[in-house]
Amino acid sequence: MVFSRESGTPQLHKPPWKWVWLILASGVLGLIAVYVSWDSIADPFPTHWNARGEADAFSDKTWANMFGMFGLITGILAIVVAASFGLMYQHAKNARGEDWQVARTRATSNAMLNPLGKWIFVLNAVIVADNYLSVTQKYSFVGLLIAVVIIVVALLLWEMARVQKWLDTHYPDPKTSKHMKWGMFYYNPKDPNMMVHRDLNSTFNMAHRGSWVVMGALLGIPIIVVAVVIIFA
Repeated sequence: MVFSRESGTPQLHKPPWKWVWLILASGVLGLIAVYVSWDSIADPFPTHWNARGEADAFSDKTWANMFGMFGLITGILAIVVAASFGLMYQHAKNARGEDWQVARTRATSNAMLNPLGKWIFVLNAVIVADNYLSVTQKYSFVGLLIAVVIIVVALLLWEMARVQKWLDTHYPDPKTSKHMKWGMFYYNPKDPNMMVHRDLNSTFNMAHRGSWVVMGALLGIPIIVVAVVIIFA
């Protein structure tokens, strides 16, 4: 993605609602694929596969179950993206403060919404495709699905970091931008605060020892839980 700096205060762009519609469309395409393959789907059909690639949970072959399987995650992700678009756009539209604050808030909305929608769409498409392959028993490997989801999320975070780095270069925050590392991490040994407010959220001050303790707990606990589930599944 190529970003360009607008002179002065940037014009606020409308949210790219196409991504919400594409997320919904991918869920609908999954249901259409199920309809086409309906006669070849087992009854009951597999709904969960363990770490060894064996089906260990089944549901009756009904359209209610199919809508639940394909429509639930699609609907949730579409709502998350739509809500994120709406909140960020309204925040930028009603931005107040100094000229640099208004300019940065608008630039943040303009630059972040499109990659957010794009990668959530890709994530939903991957999940829908895996659901279809599971239902039709063509192929299902939970390890591969987890790996692909992790890659997609990592790409989303990488692109968000690129956007943040671009913002810090072209629409800098006088307080925090000069202390940002790789567009993601705030590092300021002279700041005694462990948390620092930044744009739409707060971030850890990685020069503070407490930040490493909290980050270790936040990342370590889910990793341990997932590892235990995979090992004993």
